[in-house]
Amino acid sequence: MEDSSLKKYEMPLHLQLAMRKAELASEEMTWDQMRIALLNLYSRRLLEIQAVRDILTNEGVEVEFNIPSDIELQELAIAKFMMEVDPEELKDALEDDEEPPSVFI
Repeated sequence: MEDSSLKKYEMPLHLQLAMRKAELASEEMTWDQMRIALLNLYSRRLLEIQAVRDILTNEGVEVEFNIPSDIELQELAIAKFMMEVDPEELKDALEDDEEPPSVFI
């Protein structure tokens, strides 16, 4: 049974057709051609993102934000874990185990 809070994204028909057309075209491409096509698509998306940012900046909308790295997320998880765990329980658990839990490695 699917979670009702997670809705599957349904692509509009014109985008489905464009995706199918791209899929058919890719079947006849070499790896080098696919790599070049992917890099071209990526550069176009970067230009589009920059254009949207410029438009929003001209309108006075602040859109800059920092995405945390995997290391920062791991450090945050460890800090949250340490705040929730009783130090005595952690000490007892570490004494009972020969190796520390993988979260500390």
